[in-house]
Amino acid sequence: MSKVELNSEFESWIISEEFTPDKEKYQELVDRMNALKEESSKQQLEEHAAENGSEEGFEYNNDKDDSRFAELRDIYHEKRKKAEAERKVEQDTNAKIKQDLLKELQDLIQDEENIGLAYKRFDAIKVKWGETGQTVPDKRRELQAEYSRLMEQFYYNIKIYRELQIHDLKKNQELKLEVIEKIKALESEKSVNQIDFLVHQYLDEWDQLGPTFKEEWEKIREDFKNAISTVFDRIKSHRKEVKEEHQQNLDAKMALVTKVAEIAATELTEVKQVQMLTRDVIEIQKEWKKIGYGGRGKNDSVWVDFRKACDEYFASRKAFLDENNKEFDKVKERKHSLIEKAKEAHLGEDLDKMANVLKGLQREWKQSGRLLPQEEYKLFKEFRKYCDDFFNRKKKETEEATKAFEENVKQKEALIAEFAAELEAGIKEKGEAVIEEWKTKWAQIGDAGERAVKNTESAFNSLISKAFQSLGITKEQLEEKRFEAKLDILSNKGNATESLQKEKMFLIGKIKEAQVVLVQLEGKLDFFKFSDDKNPLKRDVMSKIEAAQDDVAQLKDKKKRIDLAMKELARAEAAETAAAEQSENDSAESAE
Repeated sequence: MSKVELNSEFESWIISEEFTPDKEKYQELVDRMNALKEESSKQQLEEHAAENGSEEGFEYNNDKDDSRFAELRDIYHEKRKKAEAERKVEQDTNAKIKQDLLKELQDLIQDEENIGLAYKRFDAIKVKWGETGQTVPDKRRELQAEYSRLMEQFYYNIKIYRELQIHDLKKNQELKLEVIEKIKALESEKSVNQIDFLVHQYLDEWDQLGPTFKEEWEKIREDFKNAISTVFDRIKSHRKEVKEEHQQNLDAKMALVTKVAEIAATELTEVKQVQMLTRDVIEIQKEWKKIGYGGRGKNDSVWVDFRKACDEYFASRKAFLDENNKEFDKVKERKHSLIEKAKEAHLGEDLDKMANVLKGLQREWKQSGRLLPQEEYKLFKEFRKYCDDFFNRKKKETEEATKAFEENVKQKEALIAEFAAELEAGIKEKGEAVIEEWKTKWAQIGDAGERAVKNTESAFNSLISKAFQSLGITKEQLEEKRFEAKLDILSNKGNATESLQKEKMFLIGKIKEAQVVLVQLEGKLDFFKFSDDKNPLKRDVMSKIEAAQDDVAQLKDKKKRIDLAMKELARAEAAETAAAEQSENDSAESAE
């Protein structure tokens, strides 16, 4: 083969699309070219020796085929380097792919618990591993060793997973049966809302449970389906009933809207009519509250209509009442005035006086006019509060006073018994001193109350009269002594001024009665103006007139003495007040 043919073979090889560097083939081509060059060198040496007479100074001259071979060698080396670089990249890529496959296999072994899915993934990893080319020599053995180790571990884990899967299937079957029993147990639950809540909770539990044995699954699923259907049929039936109830409620509410709308359209002409219509609207509002829910959406809509109708009526009512409020304002002003008076009076200390005042205010309240019920109730509640506070206080103080009166009655009854015993034993030796002693003891005991005072005072005065009689005192003197004793008793009472005032009013009444009798007698005397004074009838009338004049004079004298006693009490009280004020002033000056 010539150099031209060798170069042609070399070139055809390295420019081929299927070119793959081949060290042995390349070396063979080099050796063959070197052999051809050796032949060319011998020929050139012979020619040099023939021309120059010796071989000295010979140098081989490359011909164009030698140069072409050298060019082809350079091209080969460039392609070889490129191919080696590409192979290196491919090997690195293959190494990365295999490392990823090992990682995937490792994850599969650790995480995948579904055996069927695990096998599918495992087979896919094996196929891809086989399809992946070679890697660099220094990693090939390491990757293959790890691959073999993981394969063994996978087969070991698959066995474990199968055992665990059987356990899980059994456990899931038990749990699914428990859920079915829970759903069936809802049949005894009365609250449909509770059933609705629980059945969805059980559905969530069911969905969270894993699979069970295939041969048992059809029956379990059918039991579950039947149990669920029974529960949902009951819920559906209940919702249908609720829907019908909501419609009934809605119809009832719409009827009330119509009623209020009719009332709102009524022309208002008088307060009594307004009060009646207002009561009707309020009753309708109460009835509305008793009606249940009217359904989603519609309930809110009918409420808006109802509220609007009520607002329209109360707006019309307000406009009407505003026109009538002038008279109401006057009534309200009178009632506020009575409230203020009651507020002031209910704290008064004179209970009897304040009781009369409050009773009078109560009569005025009834005559002061009427307001609208709500406002009337509000003001009357405040007015009545002051009245109730006072009368409760009066009742309490009266009860306390009654207890004190009862104790005083007992003490006075004891004194009467004591005085009666002394009187029976005789008092002539002590004389009037014993009567004064009795008066002192009697005055030291407080009031016994109006009911008991007549009996006790009457019994005491009777003893005083008997005592004076036992001492030989005349009737006139006895009457004087009796009045002095009474005056003394009244003056020493706890409420002396009030007691004396009552006695004074009693005497004034007696004086008027005596004066009336005197006038009547004097009128009778006119019948005898032409008669002689010796006329027995005339003399009888004149005698009665003198007696009546004496009665009037005695009564006036008693009234005058009561007035003097009251003045003495007033002076004594003024002196005490002045002394107290002076004591306070002295204390203040001392403090300064």
